Amino acid sequence: MTGVSDAVDLTLVIGESMRVNPYQIELMVKLNSLLLWDFTRINTHSKTKFGDDRWYSAGNKSSVTFYNCSPKLTYQLKSLALGMYTQGIMEGGTPLSWNTIGHLISNLKRFGKFIGKYKIFGLDELDDIGDLKIREIIREMVVDMKMNEHPSVATAILKAMYWVRAYQICTNPIVYEVMKEYLKVFELLKKERQNKHPVIPPRIMNIILHKSELQFGRVEEIFETWSKIQHDINYNISVLASNSFCKSTYSNTLSKGERKELDKYHHTINSFRRYVYGLVLSYTGMRLNEVIALPDDAAITINEKYYLKTLLSKTADEPLYLEWVTNKITYDAVVMLSKINKIYRERAELMLTHHAHALPETRRVNLQYGLDHRELFNVQHRKQSCTFTLNTGTHPNGFSNLNTLFNIPVTAEDIKHLNSLNCNYQSVAYNHKGFRTPYKVGDPFNFSDHMFRHTFAWFIIANRLGDLDDIKYQFKHLESSMTLVYSQRGYDTMEELINLTESFSEFMTSQAINNIVSAAEDGVLAGRGGGNFISRMSEILNGDLSTGNTPHFSTMEELLIFTAKHTSNFRGLSHGYCTKGSDCKVRNVADPSHCVNCSSYIATPKHLPHWLVIKQRCETQLEAFDKFPDDMKSRFMSFSTALTDNLNAANIIIKQLTIQVKAA
Repeated sequence: MTGVSDAVDLTLVIGESMRVNPYQIELMVKLNSLLLWDFTRINTHSKTKFGDDRWYSAGNKSSVTFYNCSPKLTYQLKSLALGMYTQGIMEGGTPLSWNTIGHLISNLKRFGKFIGKYKIFGLDELDDIGDLKIREIIREMVVDMKMNEHPSVATAILKAMYWVRAYQICTNPIVYEVMKEYLKVFELLKKERQNKHPVIPPRIMNIILHKSELQFGRVEEIFETWSKIQHDINYNISVLASNSFCKSTYSNTLSKGERKELDKYHHTINSFRRYVYGLVLSYTGMRLNEVIALPDDAAITINEKYYLKTLLSKTADEPLYLEWVTNKITYDAVVMLSKINKIYRERAELMLTHHAHALPETRRVNLQYGLDHRELFNVQHRKQSCTFTLNTGTHPNGFSNLNTLFNIPVTAEDIKHLNSLNCNYQSVAYNHKGFRTPYKVGDPFNFSDHMFRHTFAWFIIANRLGDLDDIKYQFKHLESSMTLVYSQRGYDTMEELINLTESFSEFMTSQAINNIVSAAEDGVLAGRGGGNFISRMSEILNGDLSTGNTPHFSTMEELLIFTAKHTSNFRGLSHGYCTKGSDCKVRNVADPSHCVNCSSYIATPKHLPHWLVIKQRCETQLEAFDKFPDDMKSRFMSFSTALTDNLNAANIIIKQLTIQVKAA
C-alpha cells in the first residue's frame, strides 16, 4: 500500500476539502513508476503502476481504465480515482467502492474525450471558458451522445462532475450550474422511461425451484460414489510423475472402468452449482455480487433457523458478516456444494505441494488463487483436473446465465400475471434485443439476476408473509448496516427499496381490499377492526353487502377500486392487516396478541392457518412449561404470561374466523 500512499501525497491536497494538484510533466516520471498494488489474480501475478492504462486493485475483480485520454486528463482522472479510493469526499471520509469509482471514471473519460474536440485537454481548462462557449459545448454533447435516447448518460455524467467540483479540478461554478441546467432534466426523462425489472411469474418460478430441488436430490444420491472416485484421484497425485502435469492439472490415474463410472455422474455434479446459484437468488433476495462472493462456509444455523453469511465490506477494519435468512433446501444445497468444492481445493493443495515446479505459471497462480479465495461459486467441477474461475458478473456463457439452464416458454397465464404488474416486457436493458418488447405465448422467459430480487420482494408482500420492514431487514437496508458501508451505497439501497416496492403496493392493497370485502360479505372478519369494517361497509351500502348499490357506487367493483385507490395507510402482516400503517406503535412486534383488540387490526380466513399454528405452538410450549420445577417456573413466569396471552388471542381470532358463512 506504500505506493498508493506516495501517489496520494504527490497528487492530492487532503483536508476538510479535497484538491487535485496541478498537472506537471516532470512529476509524471516519478508518479508513473510508483507501484500501487501487487497481488495475485485468477491466472497471473498482477502489478499495477500509476502509469498503467488499466488499474487492478487488490480485493476487487473489475478494473478501472484510462485508455485514449490526453496526458493531463489521465493524470486528473487517476488522481481523482485515488482520492475516492482512499478518502471519499474529505479526509478520513468513507471511500467509494471500486465498482462505483469505475463507473464515475468511465463517464468522466467519456466527457473528457468529448471536450477534447474543442482543444480542451484537461477538466481544469473549463475554468477559462466563458458562459456562452460552455453552453455551446454542452448543447453539442447532448446531441452527439443522443441523450434524448439515452438519458442515463446525462445523469451519469452529471453525477460524475460532482466529484470533479468536490476535488476542485474545475472550480468555476458556472460550469457545473450550466451542466445542471441542461442535464438535470434528463433525470425526469430517465425516470419516465425507466421500466422496473419484471417479476418471475409464479408458474415459472415453481418450475425453477422444482428442477433445482430435483437436481439437489440427484447429487445427494451419487455424492458418496462420485466423491470416492475423486478422493482416489487426489490420493494418487503424490505418486504421479511430475512430467504428467507439464501442461495442465489433469490427473490420469483412473482405470477405464472408473472413467466410465465417472462419466455417468459428471454432468449432474458439473451443473449443480448453477442450480444452487438459482436457489440462493430465489430464497434470499441477494444481489449478484453478494451471491458470487459467498464463502464456502456460508451456510450456518442459528437456533434451528437457516442462514447464509456474506462479507459486508472488505474495506472494514475487521471482516464483518451479515446473515441472510433462507430455507432448509437452500442451506442443504450450499452445504453440499461446499463439500464438492473441498475436494477440488484439496486437489489444488496437493498439486502445489508435490508438482508446483512442473506446472505452468498460469496453472500455479490459478491453483493458489483457489486456495486463497474460497468462494462458493469459483470452482469448476472438472472430471479429473482442477480449475478456479473469477466471477465478476453475468456473461452469455457464464455459469450465472440461467437462460442457458432454464428454457421455459411463457403461457397466457404468465402474460396475464406480468400485465397485472405492468411489467410485461422481456428486458429492461436497452442493448437487449427484447428491450421493452412484450412477451407472446411461447416466447422463452428471459431471466436476469436482479429479477429474482424483485420477485422475492413481490412474493413476500403479495402473499402477506411480511411487509416493507421485513424486506428492508432481509435486503440489509437497516440504518445500522448503512453506517458500515459506503454512504452512496446506503442512499442507493434506500432508493432501491422504494422503487422496488412502490410498483407492488397498489397490487397488494387491491388484493387485500378484495380479500377483506369478500370476507365481510360472508360475515367472517376477525379482530376489533374487522367488526368495525363490517359496520362501516354496511352503512355505506345501506345494509346490503352483496350488491354494492349505493348513491355513490353502482357496483361493488367500483367501491373496491375507490377503496384501494384511497387506502394508503395499509400494511399486510402474516397474521392479518393493519390499517394504521406507519402510525402503529407496536410495529414489527413479535407478540401478535397486541393486535387482536386494536381497532386498526383485521383478519380474514386467509390468516386462519397462521393463528392455528400460533395456537398449537403456544399449547405445546405451555405444556412443557407446566413440567418445569417450581423454581424455574418463577424465573420464566413472564414467558408463560406471553404464551398465555398469545393463546387467548389465537382462540379469539380462530373462533371469529370459523363462524359459519352466512347463507346466500
